Amino acid sequence: MAVSSPSFLLFIILSLAVVAFPQHRSTHLHFYVLSRFFGSPNPTVTFSVILHLESPMEGFGNLGVFDDIIIAGLDPSSPVIGRVQGSTANTDLTGHSSTSTINLVFTAGEYNGSSLMVLGRFLMGGMSDRSIIGGTGLFRLARGYILSQVVNVTGTTVIFEFDVYVTDHEY
Repeated sequence: MAVSSPSFLLFIILSLAVVAFPQHRSTHLHFYVLSRFFGSPNPTVTFSVILHLESPMEGFGNLGVFDDIIIAGLDPSSPVIGRVQGSTANTDLTGHSSTSTINLVFTAGEYNGSSLMVLGRFLMGGMSDRSIIGGTGLFRLARGYILSQVVNVTGTTVIFEFDVYVTDHEY
C-alpha cells in the first residue's frame, strides 16, 4: 500500500510542529505575603499621593507603592521566598477596592529568578481575584489567576494568603 504524498507531508509537518513548539504546564502555588505599614520598622507599603488624610488606605484617588515579602508560611518568621512589588490606586468611590499592578518576584526555591505579572482589583476585607498577564523565567508566557485575602492583621502589619493558579506557561 502506497502512502500518498500530501498525506505523508501533512503528517511530517504536524509532527514537527508538536516538537518545535514549547509544551505548556499548569502550576499551583500557595504562600503568604507580609506587609508592614506606617509605624512599623522597615515599612514595605507607603502611599505617595494621599488626597484623603483621614483614610490613606481607603481614600478615592490615593496612590500607593509596595515591596512586600513573600513568606512560605503564616508565621512572619517563615522563610522568605520572594517579593511582591507593585502599585495601587484607590479607584472605588466607596473606598472598598483598588486597582493594583503586581510583580511576584521569586528569590528562592524552585522558581528563583522567575516572576509573575498580575493586574486586577483588590477588595478590602474580601477575596480578591486578579489576572496573571505574563511572567519571566520559568513563567514565561504565563496566564492564570490569583486569589488572595487578608488572614492576619496587627497594628502595623497585614498577612495575606495567596493562591496562585498559573494555567499556562512554558518551561
